[in-house]
Amino acid sequence: MGQSETSWPARTAANWALLLLLLAYMLSFIDRIILSILIRPISADLHLSDMQFALVGGVAFSLFYVSVGLPIGWLADRMPRRLIVAAGIALWSLCTVASGLASSFGWLFLARVGVGIGEAALSPAAYSLIADYFPPAKRGRAVAIYTLGVSLGSSVAYLLGGLLIGFTATHGAVELPLFGALAPWRFVFVAVGVPGLFMALLTLTMREPARRSMPGGAIEEGIGFLAFLKARRSVSLAYILGYSFINLPFAGFILWGPALFDRLHGMGPRELSLPLALIFLVPTTLGQWFGALVTDRALTRGHGDAAFRTGAACALLLVPVAIAMPLLTNATAALVALALLVFLVCASVGHHAVVAASVAPNRLRGLYIALFFFVQNVMGQAIIALITAFLTDHIFGNPASIGRSMAIVGGIGAAGGFVALLAGRCALRQASPAVSQHP
Repeated sequence: MGQSETSWPARTAANWALLLLLLAYMLSFIDRIILSILIRPISADLHLSDMQFALVGGVAFSLFYVSVGLPIGWLADRMPRRLIVAAGIALWSLCTVASGLASSFGWLFLARVGVGIGEAALSPAAYSLIADYFPPAKRGRAVAIYTLGVSLGSSVAYLLGGLLIGFTATHGAVELPLFGALAPWRFVFVAVGVPGLFMALLTLTMREPARRSMPGGAIEEGIGFLAFLKARRSVSLAYILGYSFINLPFAGFILWGPALFDRLHGMGPRELSLPLALIFLVPTTLGQWFGALVTDRALTRGHGDAAFRTGAACALLLVPVAIAMPLLTNATAALVALALLVFLVCASVGHHAVVAASVAPNRLRGLYIALFFFVQNVMGQAIIALITAFLTDHIFGNPASIGRSMAIVGGIGAAGGFVALLAGRCALRQASPAVSQHP
């Protein structure tokens, strides 16, 4: 049976949990993005080519993120989710520190594998917790707040990375207890990894909410995961592929953006730190809230396909922006285009978990969201990294052509996302009524 609004967890407990999850997501993106900011000194110190950097920055992270993501999603449906979150934070933080100690391509590759394993634990458990902490009328905004961790974490990473690089470039190697003298890029990894260990302990103060069952027919009750996917295959394909495609321009910039501005515009981490920090703070935040607000209002008016409508409209606008941004020769114009790009991506994708929360039953939700991140990270971390590097190294044969590679991948991604979400609207409308009254 459905539970009444008054039976939901206390607002204080829900908001505290949401704050902890937001901070954890911020840390995960700081640890993830700091690698791309440091591409120049890392590549020079460890003698990495663009293809090797793609393997470290994309394949290493996604390889085990996706391989352990599904088992962790399965565990999130059965074990205390706060413990899964805490363990994941501790692991990726330790591996971020280990990245700063790497002396070879192999060592750095394995350290980034560990980061991927740790980060794979966060979102399946977090989205499952949010669905049990917040009723549907408030869930869209709660999801938007959690996914602000992407923009806030990115903003802090770019700002902090630039400041730390500027500081260490002036003062040279940094002496730290236990670590000894560290080169600037190594110190940055240690500086952003250690706070995560304290965050892991703080996460244990979160209360584990009661799991909520979904009322309805056979599609919600007593059905296995594969049978559920088969029953909801149309909406699931649109949900997983649509949002994963739309994310490609954003994921491409996260990995290759600093290299793009370095090679095309002569802007290093110190020059980029403030503009990128502002772009990943303001337009991304506005995009998250705009997408969530439009989707929530459409849902209250009875539009079961609200999430796909919002995502498809923004994806259509994203296509020309994703193509143009990496090709612009003026740095200011490119930064303005980047601001519009991240706004549209966040407005499209920021509310995606609303679909999972409304379509998937509680006992399958963690695994369902893990499947989403499995596909998103294979596409957004591994495939896009390798394709961009391959186009740059072997098709165009010039590191300065990275913008052309990014334009091809980003444009195809935005267009593919638009088509997938548009095609899935009917399936989402059909899937929503069975759960629309679920509290």
